[in-house]
Amino acid sequence: MKKLPIVDSQWSVNGYRISLFIWVFLWLIFPVFSQNKSCEFNSKTLQFIGKPVEQARCLLRPNKIGGILGEQLGKLPFPLEKVVGKKVKIKKGDLRRYLQKNNISENSVGGSLDETLCKAKMPGGEEIEAFYFVIHDTSSPYLKDETFPANFDTDAGWKGNDLNIWLKQPVAHVFVNRLGKSITVNDFNKTVTKGWGTKFARDFLKVDGKGLQLHIELIQPRRREINNPNPANDLIAPVPGFTENQYERLALLYIAAGVRRGTWLIPAYHSAIDAGIKDAHDDPQNFELDKFAEKLKRFLKLF
Repeated sequence: MKKLPIVDSQWSVNGYRISLFIWVFLWLIFPVFSQNKSCEFNSKTLQFIGKPVEQARCLLRPNKIGGILGEQLGKLPFPLEKVVGKKVKIKKGDLRRYLQKNNISENSVGGSLDETLCKAKMPGGEEIEAFYFVIHDTSSPYLKDETFPANFDTDAGWKGNDLNIWLKQPVAHVFVNRLGKSITVNDFNKTVTKGWGTKFARDFLKVDGKGLQLHIELIQPRRREINNPNPANDLIAPVPGFTENQYERLALLYIAAGVRRGTWLIPAYHSAIDAGIKDAHDDPQNFELDKFAEKLKRFLKLF
């Protein structure tokens, strides 16, 4: 009979320890990978699968530090659960009067209310207007190890509140500073003129489909996590992540886009749109969906 090989006992113990370590590691990170999977996508319609509100529940998963996504929402905060994908009942004239009364130019909230939204060309040749309202943060200014300025939410002179710098960086449609002021660098009726807006648009929507997304950038400075192995990381965002004025302007932009389209768009986080793609973004950090919904509710009462 052939002799069985002798297994070194020390190697056996070490091998067991290594195997156990690998098993525990995979067990711990599996939920992260599963939660950061992309929402199901239909390449024929260039849209995510499900009714608009169902898509939003996936695309607004809680966004944690480093872009780790939480579980899919069971229900959106009111009134988002009720309105997403439905007909907008706000009249253009009423919105226009509100803007004029409050000295807000249409150009600062995406452009003329008389224009349609940008359009995407479907694989079958038909065209549809933008359907996704993608929420970003700028992750800038980058402060490295500096503390967040004490008055950056209210100081118009703070460098991060200067919106004009984004005129040369038209990577989104609208930018909103900490004071709640906004600037349109690409009208809602055009696609972004620099880049793609998201890696998802770059990889899946391509040129014909990138018009499905509107992009809103909220000014948010970042600092680095000093214990992270990447010395150039920008993981640390302020708490709270955004100001009340930013949420208010974001809600107004959402309304302006909806009035122009005729139906409420699907709100989405940049991180969830890009989920599953290498080097996916982590924004918006410390975004409070309930606050956005509350601002929207207040506007709906006005109209």
